[in-house]
Amino acid sequence: ERRELHERVRECLEELPPRDREIIILRGIEQHASKDVAQILEVTPMAVDQRYSRALKRLRERLPRSVFAELDDA
Repeated sequence: ERRELHERVRECLEELPPRDREIIILRGIEQHASKDVAQILEVTPMAVDQRYSRALKRLRERLPRSVFAELDDA
């Protein structure tokens, strides 16, 4: 069951546009600050926040709520 969930998360991440996937990984999973992600990707922190929010919304629509417990606490 856990392996299936990991596979589903991976599939959903791969379906995101590459820039959104990078932002989800850097901001949500690796817990870098928006300012730091913005510098890495050469965009504004506001752009990072907007893309992160939209990408997270798309993932939430496709994955079980339990997947987001750690992200919600961040």
